Amino acid sequence: MPNDHDSGPASGALLSCLGFPGWGSLHLIVPSRGQPFALARRLQLCQQSEGADGGQLLPALLRRHRDLEPLDPAHWPWAGGSVMAWPQAWGHRCLLICRWGAATPLRIAAWQRQGEAGGWARLCPPIPLPCFSERFPAPPDGGPGGAPGGAGQETTRATPRPTTIRAMAPTAQ
Repeated sequence: MPNDHDSGPASGALLSCLGFPGWGSLHLIVPSRGQPFALARRLQLCQQSEGADGGQLLPALLRRHRDLEPLDPAHWPWAGGSVMAWPQAWGHRCLLICRWGAATPLRIAAWQRQGEAGGWARLCPPIPLPCFSERFPAPPDGGPGGAPGGAGQETTRATPRPTTIRAMAPTAQ
């Protein structure tokens, strides 16, 4: 059984989003912090801070986490048929499904890369989004996806570090 908190050297992931109104299928590259516990935290923060639920979660996720990049359809690894087409940087794959009219409209499934050959082991079948956060809690030490010091906000490329903010602030003359 794979360790939920260990992704090895590959911390990136592919997040496929299906069923969101007006979006069609969208595949996002998560360049870092793509482990299931870190992705669960990203999704949970979007739901808490923006009140995004159901079909509004995807737009909220894209607004809040600007490091997510859409995958060009010409580079879909499953279209090539070769397991080697999957980039080694992707240690995980997740499928986020929005099902309107269902009791729990948001469901998510996760897989972890196994070995160099590009095999995948399922970490969980499609489960309700709240259960995903419970199944993959952040490591006790804060880990690469947890909030350091319980800050409550995850830092992405779109969130300047405090040192950057101080450097950008005007100085008193």
